[in-house]
Amino acid sequence: MKEKILETLRSLGFKLVQTDDENVYEFNYEGVSMLYMYNVSDEEFLNITVPCIMQVEEDNIMLVSALTEKVNATLKYIKAYIYGNHVWLSYERELIDDSHSEDKDFRKVLSSMILQLEAALRFFRKSKAEMEENSHGGPSDDDALAVETDETVETDN
Repeated sequence: MKEKILETLRSLGFKLVQTDDENVYEFNYEGVSMLYMYNVSDEEFLNITVPCIMQVEEDNIMLVSALTEKVNATLKYIKAYIYGNHVWLSYERELIDDSHSEDKDFRKVLSSMILQLEAALRFFRKSKAEMEENSHGGPSDDDALAVETDETVETDN
């Protein structure tokens, strides 16, 4: 499964860079660094992350908590979590290896995951700006970020 995923990411135009961990590959989409993290113990598990989107410090732990809670409560399929001293975004799913499953269309699956992660990062940043503005007494608009994912990701990288 790992080779199929890597092949599909390359066919979408991504340049994959293997990290120090032989099962983690970095690539960029629209200036956003993402990681494909292959799970050796469960090859049907597909995980793409956006690492280190915000540093967690003693003075911002309440903001971090509110932001991760908002992402996790609002967005489908996306998880925001603290790893080390940073906030990460992750899209995780199981691939169904079934001839009748849409999961066979890896281009569609991976494109959707990447677009959802990029949209989640925009949602996180917008929410962060609103929360910081509100903490200073400024106005806020609470519009949700709508995401269309019917397109296929193509890149020149």
